[in-house]
Amino acid sequence: MKQLMSYYVMDDDTDEKIREMTNNLGLDGIESLVYGTKSRDLPGKESTIGCHLNYWPDWMNFWLGKRELFEEEFPTRDSLISYYGGETPEEWLETIRGNLRAASREEPKYVVWHVADCMAREAWTGKFHYTDKEVLFETARIYSLVKNALPSNVTVLFENIFWPGLNALSTENVDYFFSLLGGGNVGLLLDTGHLMNTNPDIRDEKDGADYVTKVIKNLGSMKDLILGMHLSCSISGEYRKRAAGNIPAEITPEVISRHISSIDRHEPFRTEAAARIVEAAEPSYVTHELFGKGPGIPEEEIKIQMNAMKKGYNSCNRFSLFVAYREK
Repeated sequence: MKQLMSYYVMDDDTDEKIREMTNNLGLDGIESLVYGTKSRDLPGKESTIGCHLNYWPDWMNFWLGKRELFEEEFPTRDSLISYYGGETPEEWLETIRGNLRAASREEPKYVVWHVADCMAREAWTGKFHYTDKEVLFETARIYSLVKNALPSNVTVLFENIFWPGLNALSTENVDYFFSLLGGGNVGLLLDTGHLMNTNPDIRDEKDGADYVTKVIKNLGSMKDLILGMHLSCSISGEYRKRAAGNIPAEITPEVISRHISSIDRHEPFRTEAAARIVEAAEPSYVTHELFGKGPGIPEEEIKIQMNAMKKGYNSCNRFSLFVAYREK
């Protein structure tokens, strides 16, 4: 098992700087955030184990040609092009291909693909235009049209979010989605915080671990699809209950960002709950995807979560799965 951190490589980074940063934290490398369509020819390739692809939260209406709905979100030609990289679904597909090519130039072992759809106001109402299976079906269609842009030796890990799509990772939906993909070099990226956000009754880390491990257990043999994990804690049920249905008068990008970050906390686990979850899933890659108190690397939060994992493994004498931890 390799432990990583989520990281956006900056223009002034160097290979040595990135390597020193991960070594000091006891990590094996980075999951690089690749959101563009062109290679930036930046350092860090030797530390890059995974790449996180770009993500369009609101895409089903555009993809299916439902103009009256997507123009609600993108009323001008410029706003449409700015978001999708083009005016047509075909041009958007080429944007996705470009993003896959840009990621592949980093020579990752895997890439992360979000599977969800949500219009801006639906993030407050919880009343969605599309079902999980409709989103899964169209995601599989898109993947089939763009997958050749990625080398076959790079694994595509599909990530759950708390909106229609992979959502709460029900056994039925996971089985359905992977049957549509038809095999190949694919798997699941289990985001623990996203999964916790599907249960507003979670009160603490123990509740969260109980819930996540139950979902993993219910997957049965499909648990083996979980090759990667974004590890974070998100306990936001009280906020979600207060915010439900309270649509802001003006939904700006800033308003959306505050709302989503209030739901999806990206906080570190502080208890043995972290080890319970990792042990249940047995992923090959664990990325500490955490928010810090300000800009920059969330070093303190990563250390807190790694220490929580270590304590959890110590308490149950399960060191074999924790081979990536290097005590400093």
